[in-house]
Amino acid sequence: MCIACRNREPQHTLIRIQFEGGRVIPYRGQGRSSYICRACSQNTKRIKQLSKRFRIEEEAFVKLLKECYTDG
Repeated sequence: MCIACRNREPQHTLIRIQFEGGRVIPYRGQGRSSYICRACSQNTKRIKQLSKRFRIEEEAFVKLLKECYTDG
């Protein structure tokens, strides 16, 4: 389930991220994580909401999402 829009989608289509040590990173295989759908990862309004929720800069969050999107 996407944390931004709450839509359920197949797990392999979602972007998986992890909040660790005050920063958002790609999922490393351990610990808790969250999923973001590809539609929300490209929606500027959702990105702004999530960056405020995670208390990180919007540009850094966009960069992370692009990295996760291209890496799989």
